[in-house]
Formats: sequence, structure tokens, C-alpha cells
Amino acid sequence: MEDNVRENQLKIIKYNHLVANLLIFHNCHTMTQAFKELEAEGKQLTPELLAAFSPYQTHHANRFGMYELRERKLGPIDYGATFKV
Repeated sequence: MEDNVRENQLKIIKYNHLVANLLIFHNCHTMTQAFKELEAEGKQLTPELLAAFSPYQTHHANRFGMYELRERKLGPIDYGATFKV
């Protein structure tokens, strides 16, 4: 934050929250797909196993970095995903 303008500071803070929430959503979606694949392979998912995972992993992403935006086709998201736990 180079200037001391409150409105600009609030925009930057809101942007950082948005990026963090998008990373969490992306990680949740990717984790759900991986869990579904494991379940399809016959692996049993236990509450203890699932509790070890967290969607807020940021070691692979730089929230404050530059991102390349490009168009790509995304598949539908299954919001009603359930697991046999």
C-alpha cells in the first residue's frame, strides 16, 4: 500500500480476501475430486483421514503474486458430493 488513502487500502484488503477464498474453494474442489477417485478405487475414507486435510494450503500459491488469466473449459461442480464414511 503505497498511499494512505483508506478507500484504496480497503479495496486491497477485500481483493486479498477474495483471492484467499478462491484458493480455498479451488482446493476444496480438487480435494473432493481426489477423494471421489479414491472412493471409486475402493479405498475407505475414514473421518480421521479426512480430518488430516485442510483446504487452506498456501505453500503452492502466492496470493500476492501475478496471475495469468486465460479462458478454459471447466467441468460442472458437484455441490452435493457425499462420501461413505
